[in-house]
Amino acid sequence: MALKTKRSDIVWNYVGTIVSMTSGFILLPLLMRFLSGDELGLWYVYIAIANLAMLFEFGFTPTFSRNIVYVISGARVLSATGRTSSIGASIDWHLLNTVIRASKLIYGAIAGIALILLSTVGTAYIAFITGDVQGGGHWAAWILFCMATFFNLYFLYSIASLRGYGDVAGENQAKTISKIMQLIISGILLVLGYGLLGASIGYFANALVLRGYAIVRMRKHKDIEIGRSNDHSCISFREITSVLGTISHLAWRDGLVGLATYASTQATSILCSIFLSLEQTGTYSVLLQLGTAICNFAAAYPRSFFPAMQSAYAEADVNKQRSIISSGIVTYWIMFLLGTIGVMAVILPLLPLLKPGIKVDYILFAVLCLYLSLLQQHSIFCNYIISMNEIPYMRGFITAAVLGCVFVCIFCGPLHMGEWGLVIGQAFSQIIYNNWKWPHYLCKKMGISYINLWTNGLSFWRMRLTKFIGK
Repeated sequence: MALKTKRSDIVWNYVGTIVSMTSGFILLPLLMRFLSGDELGLWYVYIAIANLAMLFEFGFTPTFSRNIVYVISGARVLSATGRTSSIGASIDWHLLNTVIRASKLIYGAIAGIALILLSTVGTAYIAFITGDVQGGGHWAAWILFCMATFFNLYFLYSIASLRGYGDVAGENQAKTISKIMQLIISGILLVLGYGLLGASIGYFANALVLRGYAIVRMRKHKDIEIGRSNDHSCISFREITSVLGTISHLAWRDGLVGLATYASTQATSILCSIFLSLEQTGTYSVLLQLGTAICNFAAAYPRSFFPAMQSAYAEADVNKQRSIISSGIVTYWIMFLLGTIGVMAVILPLLPLLKPGIKVDYILFAVLCLYLSLLQQHSIFCNYIISMNEIPYMRGFITAAVLGCVFVCIFCGPLHMGEWGLVIGQAFSQIIYNNWKWPHYLCKKMGISYINLWTNGLSFWRMRLTKFIGK
């Protein structure tokens, strides 16, 4: 069964991205208005640590979802790398049940380990950076962050399954509803004076609603759920370990890539809290949040087609793969330019009005966005590559992350470059290899140059626009 990207998938992917981005923009002035400078910086440190803890899923989510796509596309045997040679016309329901059962077991174990580490190492770090913070509200907020992270990890199997079913719309509906719920709860509690604790309660509600709706949406795929329920064969421990053995071959590598990507983006908030004050950390984190939102908005379209790309690979449809890549990259850059111009023209001028005294460096923000956009582009190319069940870019990502952290420590430490050291240090580590290597790698693999990719992408959209105008 070939998976196709429906119009609703694209629409809901943009809705989810826009709601996620705008909810952050709406919540941002509330955070800046009702939190002190130290609390705002601490909020972003909590977010950074929670996102770091989410990396404990270590690449299993995209790997499980990708293999679910392969099974639904007819795979009879899972392959650690490359395309399986065993493809049938129907779905092997027992294999699908085995993959989903394995995902539940692995996520349960991961969630437990993450909670233990957050409760010990994470708590020690929070105690270190909050020595001068008065009151105990930040500790109650930290407990909520720990519990939210546990639930997010434990129920990740539902997100992996939705992606594997090709239900991009359902996944983004879950994200949209949960973000709106977080915004409402956090907004009300911040206005009522609950401060950092109120914002954390909203974050906790986001985790519960997101996972709960994903499970409900997963059960609405009646054709798949009926097929799964008709499989009455017992799933043996040997079958589960076999699936985990096959999937983990790429999963742990993808997990290291995710950790490296984290180090190249959100970990800078943690580095900020070491070299800069909490108030400076808050200012830089706001700019990083805006730049990341722009890139996520721009990447919404190509991400909508990841399941279709994986299905096309399983069916050896090279032309469809080329079309997905070309249209996706062209759309990404168009959306990025529009988003950057919009934020610099509308959002940045409002920040000093929301929090008097905040200094916005427009040039720093432009350079930060350029760095993030190139990072996002080669990440999209790498997602296309891993859709082909291979991951040649692991060492490049890890090396760049390590070099980036070293450069940041040098630039922000002995050289006292402040926020500029964060951006330049990370950007330089990516430009020397990853930014150009992986677009070139995929283009060569697909038998197309980067220039031809753009030519094909522009032609694709020109034909779509001509057809739309003709109608």
